[in-house]
Amino acid sequence: MDRRIILLLIVLGGLSFLGAGCIGGGGCSKDKDCKDWQKCDLEKKSCALKQGYCEKEEECGDPLLTCNSKTHTCDFKANKCKGDANCEKWQVCSIADNSCVPKAGFCTSDDVCDKTYEVCDQKTHKCTMRPGLCSTDYDCKGWESCDELSRKCEANTGRCNFDGDCETWQTCEVKTNFCSAKKEFCIGDGDCDKWARCNPETNKCVATQGNCAMDNDCSAWEYCDKKKHACTPNKGMCSSDKDCGTWQVCDTLNHLCEAKIGSCTFDKDCASGEVCDEKTHACK
Repeated sequence: MDRRIILLLIVLGGLSFLGAGCIGGGGCSKDKDCKDWQKCDLEKKSCALKQGYCEKEEECGDPLLTCNSKTHTCDFKANKCKGDANCEKWQVCSIADNSCVPKAGFCTSDDVCDKTYEVCDQKTHKCTMRPGLCSTDYDCKGWESCDELSRKCEANTGRCNFDGDCETWQTCEVKTNFCSAKKEFCIGDGDCDKWARCNPETNKCVATQGNCAMDNDCSAWEYCDKKKHACTPNKGMCSSDKDCGTWQVCDTLNHLCEAKIGSCTFDKDCASGEVCDEKTHACK
């Protein structure tokens, strides 16, 4: 036989010995020569299973068990058990067929839930309301309540999920879920400027007494000072003496500034033959 062929056969034989991983009749001289779940049988010079480990299901010796290919331990088959400890926390072991079944109040599928309103939550294994439906306020968000008839969460008064939950003059603030007044409208005085208040009938800001937004907010003898938003007497008119010159008093009935006795604004305020000095406001 060709020497090269003989050499090749020797190499292949050595590789097959190493690749066997000491399974079955693999040779060994110490435990480290074997797999983690094996030990070295020094008499046979071969790797053997450690106690409590397996390589195939038949080695478990129990129809409820199977060999875990990753850990090489005998584990219970899916949903199989001999006691509650072999099941999940939300399950108990049914001795009748050695199966793990849900505890009272838990579920594995929608079948045990109210199909009209509920589904089985696969994380908690409890029947919960279908998305968008509710049985109590606790199923809703903090700004919602559960409508007993429709089984739907609805926004509380003043709260919202969209503009349709608010009044026509309001808009929904999606970050806070509060209804807020649209531009030029108000809910309370806080939505208005300092010189205004909120009219609850129209939900619009109106000037408070003595203040104004336009001339129509003032009396006929006043105009609106837009900078101060204050009703201010027209020239020559008054609401008190302070609106008049130092030589005048305010006729509060007619809201006209009139010259004090001995003073004048016009010649007509003086006696016959006298004229009014515009600088001193004295008759001469």
